Amino acid sequence: MNIPINISWLQTYLLPVIDISIIAFVIYRIYLMMSGTRAIQVVKGLALIIVAAWLSRFLRLETMSWLLNQIIQFAAIALIILFQPELRRMLTRVGQNRFINYIFKDTTNIIDTISHAVEELSNKKIGALIAIEANVGLKNYIETGVQLDSVISWELLFSIFRKDSPLHDGAVIIRRDRIIAAKCIFPLTERHEMLEGSGTRHLAALGLAEETDAFVIAVSEQTAKISIAWGEEIEMGVSINRLRERLNELLTVMGG
Repeated sequence: MNIPINISWLQTYLLPVIDISIIAFVIYRIYLMMSGTRAIQVVKGLALIIVAAWLSRFLRLETMSWLLNQIIQFAAIALIILFQPELRRMLTRVGQNRFINYIFKDTTNIIDTISHAVEELSNKKIGALIAIEANVGLKNYIETGVQLDSVISWELLFSIFRKDSPLHDGAVIIRRDRIIAAKCIFPLTERHEMLEGSGTRHLAALGLAEETDAFVIAVSEQTAKISIAWGEEIEMGVSINRLRERLNELLTVMGG
């Protein structure tokens, strides 16, 4: 049964409430970012002038209204000129927001970082197991390890898997552009025939790929070969270029 929607009611009551709420939230966030700076005092003064201009217009004080409107126009320009450092810092803080970074994230940088770390690990014959979370959450596996929640870098990935690191034994889980946890434990696949002669890392890589849609990279400590497990399948002995191609496919699927 179709339920009729009263469009006029939405336009008259609901949309104005949403509109005002959004504006109020934006103003509040701007106030928080500017609080503690010298610009906030000027903004408060300008706000008082705006209120006075509105009152003078409401009371039909034409001369006063005209004069205050002229002051507001010049004050707005003066604010931009005088408080460039504060405005720059405010815009920088907006740009550093995690949500904004996720929307405009540099996927090329993520691919380069992971690929470089894996290449260095392979060249040094350091075993590694790295899982990149896709659409299925890996919370259960994150809880088995040590939570980090650090910005991803190839140096950090490399240092985690060094033999003298207390976190080297286990897997690293990456979510978007952050290393969420290390020393995590993954389930082992039962399809041992596919990985005959391979170590536990490869069994765990395929095991996680079978249970989730995660993209898992394994580096062999004995052979230095790189393997990729994704979509319940595993590719053994791939090149760095092939790894980059597959990472690009993953980020495309994830909407990155």
